[in-house]
Amino acid sequence: MPEASQNGVDAAIGILCALAAANGSARGSVLARQLNIPRASFHRVARVLAAAGLLTIERGLLRVGPACAAFIAANAADLARQDARREQRARGRNGPQPMPVLSLEPEAPLVLSPPVQRRRSRRLRIGFSNTSMGNPWRVALVHSIEHAAANLGDEIEWLRVRHAGGSRKQQVADIQALVDEGVDGLLVSSTIPDAVAEAVAGAMARDVAVVLVERGVSAEVPHTSFVTADDAVIGRTTALWLAETLKGEGGVVLLSGRADAVPAQLRLAAAREVFARFPGIEILDTIWTDWERNRARRSVSEAIARWGDAIAGVWCDSGQQGVGSIEAFVEAGYGPGTIPPHTGGDINLCYKLAIRHQVRMVATDYPPAMGLRAVEALHASLAGNWVPRFIDVPSDVVLSRGAATRSVRSNLVLDDHVRWDLPDNLILGSGLGPSYNPRAFRIRYPGNVYNRSAAPQVLL
Repeated sequence: MPEASQNGVDAAIGILCALAAANGSARGSVLARQLNIPRASFHRVARVLAAAGLLTIERGLLRVGPACAAFIAANAADLARQDARREQRARGRNGPQPMPVLSLEPEAPLVLSPPVQRRRSRRLRIGFSNTSMGNPWRVALVHSIEHAAANLGDEIEWLRVRHAGGSRKQQVADIQALVDEGVDGLLVSSTIPDAVAEAVAGAMARDVAVVLVERGVSAEVPHTSFVTADDAVIGRTTALWLAETLKGEGGVVLLSGRADAVPAQLRLAAAREVFARFPGIEILDTIWTDWERNRARRSVSEAIARWGDAIAGVWCDSGQQGVGSIEAFVEAGYGPGTIPPHTGGDINLCYKLAIRHQVRMVATDYPPAMGLRAVEALHASLAGNWVPRFIDVPSDVVLSRGAATRSVRSNLVLDDHVRWDLPDNLILGSGLGPSYNPRAFRIRYPGNVYNRSAAPQVLL
């Protein structure tokens, strides 16, 4: 237990260790008592850590900050790799060797971006250039960003959100317009990342901090930070579970998102890499669904008519396809417990259908909480701090009860994760808390006159 007379360095280390032990967040008053640090000293040290991006402070609640989270994630990934290697050696198994699940990125040092030089003393102006509003996940991303902006309170003058309707040309125009309107910081989520590369570089050249959300740009394009979840890990984890659930034998149908979207490309490539390690797995068809539930349902209905019971499993890179696929099997007359194993995630209805129709499933929630983290990184940079150039927001792995395989396990089960009391189109992993209801979402932040979200309600 640290003593009251400890120096600032020891106090800082104690605070960060206590936060880690508390799963990343705790009340400042509780930590001060726990660590036996005088109140004034505790708050002085906490402010220094917050200025460095190591933690955030919101109404007395301390959370692990973006810089610290990236360091923790890197060390956790290294420990996961070591555990996977030890487990593989202990088992000494032969045949196809499934890849480690938790982290498959090469080891790399943490890279930090310098803060943007701001010459203005006024409150912050923040813009968000969003590619489109095509599905409920996009709604949750906008809500996450708006919630984070609201948390900044009077530190910001306004947040402006522009949706490009899936048009590359419009998104470039949106970015340029926001820069011309005087934004200090810019969030960008693009369908085709390199299509906005020139606009992003132009914003940075005008001393505007740019944080990319979900989809990045080429490494040589100047940007402040890139906040996302590991799409390759999502693809590999779900494919590995499906292959092991099928005991390495059977035909599978792959349902991917948009052919021009980088996350869909990465997930599909990673899944194919895993399936290739199981010679008994046959890919019957690969279908692009544009992440549309109805398109997935029609496509799977056609696949059932063609392949019938030869379909042993369905790999979906998100819950949108999972919903449509399960609905197609139900419409084809498959009863509870007879629908092939599926992968999915994200959307509440996917979990509801899997439980209702007794479909074995692994799900990964692609977290809209990356919007929260992106605003935090942007704010830290505008406050004069170095921030991680890459921030990985972990994806939860959720399994049907009793559906763990030798390589894919989780303490989260569908029965506990599903929200029967909330709308079907609820996207889990938003970071907005257990009471978050997208249909009832109202938000107040500077520049938002009517306390309404910039995300259209029509998608809900």
